[in-house]
Amino acid sequence: MRKSGYVMLWGTGLLLGAMMLLTCTNPLDGPRAEVERQNGRVFIVDNTGKRWDVTHAEQKYGMKAEDFQFGLGPFAIPPIRNPRFISPGDDEYPFPDQTFLVIGFALNGEARAYPISVLTRHEIVDERFDSTFVAVAY
Repeated sequence: MRKSGYVMLWGTGLLLGAMMLLTCTNPLDGPRAEVERQNGRVFIVDNTGKRWDVTHAEQKYGMKAEDFQFGLGPFAIPPIRNPRFISPGDDEYPFPDQTFLVIGFALNGEARAYPISVLTRHEIVDERFDSTFVAVAY
């Protein structure tokens, strides 16, 4: 790689790092968990109603249950299983001038593309390349 290639690579990394710093938010800005205290135990309750025992974190490490946050809860975002692919000539296949973001993956000479517009609603694709199982994640 030439010197100009290294400079471009370094500059791109610096730009991406700056963008990440600018888009980060305060981790305490998210939804707070409901806290329940029962018989000396401390639980937080997520938005699905699931209770998580955080007694050890509070007693051993001094963490505050009130500061815990939660996401959507387990199994809230379904993975894609047995994805359907389209090929050139299929009605749904994009035109050459269409652009969109994908995550590409290739294994054993087989390549596949997963549109990010679909992955934002699923995050994981349970995939199989011949006898090899792969989790494609966004």
